[in-house]
Amino acid sequence: MKRIKQLLFFILPICTAAVLLETPFKKADASPVFRIPFPAGQVWIGQTRMNHNPQNAVDLNRLYDEGDTVIASAAGRVIKVKNLGGRSYGRYIVIDHGGGWQTLYGHLSGVNVSVGKRVSQGQKIGAVGSTGGSTGAHLHYEQRYNGKAERIRWNGHSIFYWGSKTYKS
Repeated sequence: MKRIKQLLFFILPICTAAVLLETPFKKADASPVFRIPFPAGQVWIGQTRMNHNPQNAVDLNRLYDEGDTVIASAAGRVIKVKNLGGRSYGRYIVIDHGGGWQTLYGHLSGVNVSVGKRVSQGQKIGAVGSTGGSTGAHLHYEQRYNGKAERIRWNGHSIFYWGSKTYKS
């Protein structure tokens, strides 16, 4: 009996951990391979903050970025194009990528797509701006799974949390 208790003491936590860890990997495996939402070869600074809303979003900017091209980070269908005026995301786009995955692009100065339009990865969808509750030009970017903002992955790799990091598209 003592031997069984010892085995359970060691095996049960390992099995529990394996089950808990399996869920995020299944979700990540099913996600599209998202890429940074700018044309190739550009350098951007991404900031993540614990007090960001939602916390898993990233703000991307660089000098003189107002009007720079924003591209679809994965293929999908545009499900929302809205302008909230001087609050929140301001002018923004949401793309549905299937399997519960969506991306949101906020504070845009211009929009090049409409609701229902299918977009390919890398296709221009809008331009960097400073609309809504923004204090300066940047792109607010989110990856959502079943409506909840998730930690962002580009080309299969998680971005840096919490602080700033330089990314090349």
